[in-house]
Amino acid sequence: MSARRCPTCAAEVPEDARFCGGCGGALAIEVVPSGTVPSAPGLKVSLDGATLRDFAVERRCVLRFRCDLEGASVGLDAVSVHASLSGREVGSVATLAVPAGHGAVVALAFVPAVAGQHELVGEVRAARGPERWTGGFGPLLLKVGDGSAPSIHVHIDQSSARVIDNSRANFAPEVASGGLVADGEWRALEVAWCVEAAPQPAPSQAPRGPVAFEMTTPKGRWTADRVLAHGELATVYAGRGGGREVVLKVVDDRSDNDLMLNEAKVLGLLSEGTASPHLPVVLDTLKTADGRVGTVLERVDGLDLIALRERLPGGVPPRHLIWILRRALAALAFAHGRGILHGNLDPAHLVIRPRDHMLWVVDWCYGIVSPATTGDRFKALNEVYSPPEVAQRRAPTPASDLYALGKCLIFAAGGDPAQKTLPPMDERLERLLRFIVVESQGGRPQDAHALYLEVERVRERIWGPHTFEPFEV
Repeated sequence: MSARRCPTCAAEVPEDARFCGGCGGALAIEVVPSGTVPSAPGLKVSLDGATLRDFAVERRCVLRFRCDLEGASVGLDAVSVHASLSGREVGSVATLAVPAGHGAVVALAFVPAVAGQHELVGEVRAARGPERWTGGFGPLLLKVGDGSAPSIHVHIDQSSARVIDNSRANFAPEVASGGLVADGEWRALEVAWCVEAAPQPAPSQAPRGPVAFEMTTPKGRWTADRVLAHGELATVYAGRGGGREVVLKVVDDRSDNDLMLNEAKVLGLLSEGTASPHLPVVLDTLKTADGRVGTVLERVDGLDLIALRERLPGGVPPRHLIWILRRALAALAFAHGRGILHGNLDPAHLVIRPRDHMLWVVDWCYGIVSPATTGDRFKALNEVYSPPEVAQRRAPTPASDLYALGKCLIFAAGGDPAQKTLPPMDERLERLLRFIVVESQGGRPQDAHALYLEVERVRERIWGPHTFEPFEV
């Protein structure tokens, strides 16, 4: 096997290695810039809009895809289609040996559980000998009906003894059924193709430390110099690009690509128009040669609550706990006002900068968009911080984020979030924190902005008029 040199320590490493065995640093990650990759030759993918009209909850529904090889001189050994609806996997199906100049129709059958508008996203994989391609499509806006029965009125014409069926006049298909929010029967899908590389070890196998690689996209060149953290889904690298400090967040397994894309979508929605200073800024998205999705974000300079608690084993002083709570509520009120829930708050997702009392709410991979209208649901269960309605599979509401935030503040205060125990503090602040983590979804605070105002009243009752109190950690 051929070898090369690690750019960090100059040690000899195998050509296909991702991490140096000497210094543990990451080696170059091959990225195929969008717009320059060859597509699967002649492969066109279309979605059948006709079958979507019968989409309704608790009914067997079928997504039909047509894969055509037009103008290609060589066929494909295999084509597979994978799809998900509002973050929930629908399934996958494969067809083998699609001949040149021909096509095939593949179908995915499933039973939707929630009515309303959903986003359909998917992936098409194609193979010819050793060559592999992966292409993504969507999101497409899709409607699932509520399954209500048509209103049928039958009258008897006594003069001629005929039965007159008025069901056509009284049947409202827009209520009972669904469909693709677009015109046409077969709809051609815009598929963004990339060349698929052989699977590589997950970045989480590497320790924290120096790295040396760069990623180039149409938006710029991003360089990474060290590993910041290994998260639940992704490895986070520190780097630079465009004259600023950035972080590159790359999923460890491409099966989690949908969650990384969900974060980019959610933060994109939250950045439209007036943005919040308490939310991360997405600069770019990218895809590695082995098909893993990454996001480039502006780097925030701070400590998450886990690191803060390590520095303050006895907990954050109550006076500083108040501003942390207020800043977090400001961020959630902004998001909730746009119909978006975080969905998975824990202490690692609250980052503070002590010197100026700044805070960011990060990691929106599990974000929930307009659940009341889209049917979007919880995507993660955290045994300690998630509210009871997650395990109960109930609908998410703003109160769900507030419960998780209350648990985070109990942790920061030096208490036990699992048992909801708190260290000694002013009883007014203690009552407030216990109110936020009431088990009943309807019995705890429902509105982040209203709770923000209540926190401000509690702060004034305890400490009087607002003054800036330096926070040294």
